[in-house]
Amino acid sequence: MTFEFPYDDWAGIYDEVYAELTHDIPFYVSQAQSTGGPVLELGAGTGRISIPIASQGIDVVGIDVSPKMIELANSKAAKLGLSTTCIFQTGDILDLELAERFALIILPYRSFQSVLNPEDQKKALNNIRKHLIADGLLIMDTFNPDIEQLADKHSVDTPIHLMDVSRKEGGTIVVWGMNEWDQLTQINDIRLIIEYLDEEGVVNKRIYRDYPQRYSFQYEMEHLFALSGLSILEVYGDFDLGPVTNDSDDLIWVAKST
Repeated sequence: MTFEFPYDDWAGIYDEVYAELTHDIPFYVSQAQSTGGPVLELGAGTGRISIPIASQGIDVVGIDVSPKMIELANSKAAKLGLSTTCIFQTGDILDLELAERFALIILPYRSFQSVLNPEDQKKALNNIRKHLIADGLLIMDTFNPDIEQLADKHSVDTPIHLMDVSRKEGGTIVVWGMNEWDQLTQINDIRLIIEYLDEEGVVNKRIYRDYPQRYSFQYEMEHLFALSGLSILEVYGDFDLGPVTNDSDDLIWVAKST
């Protein structure tokens, strides 16, 4: 099967593969409650973050490049009676033009890393700034790059076990990862191998999903924010608002217009 748009190939499997990805939801819901909305989520996918925010009575617009993801997200919102509070539509962070301005714009789960070069990163951040109200906040998270892991030549051809996910109907999804790191572009070409095991541990189906991510270092990101007219308020090392350390997996950014 061929897919016309990026990440359309994820729509049918995303919710099940990432069923246990919930650790960041309370953080983003809390931030949305603090601002009161409206909220714009970029890279909204199937609504993993937007729908919990909307369930708190906060207006949300979710944007994603994948029409299939958006179709699924709108269907989920409708089933929960949230269609008027949570609206999903297709769009691209680089050229998005919405009439509404937002108290909070979020890019959860490293979606900013899908922007693959510094010029487009600046363009994206400038566009985000234009969609904020005065004193509005941008909050997003990115990987804290681990050079030792990224530069591990074995991970080019040897899968690394990432996670197991229990299936509601029984059995397990096992996810493996491989990556090929380009030091010059700072782009990591990722391959996920998704195996569906029955209750006896037999692999019934195996799916491959390939996608690139650009990794930006902490001080590089600080320069990108400054060049885009954004002032950093906080940088956290985890979703419990802890400090950034060498062991932090994530960098959580809180910024506003300068």
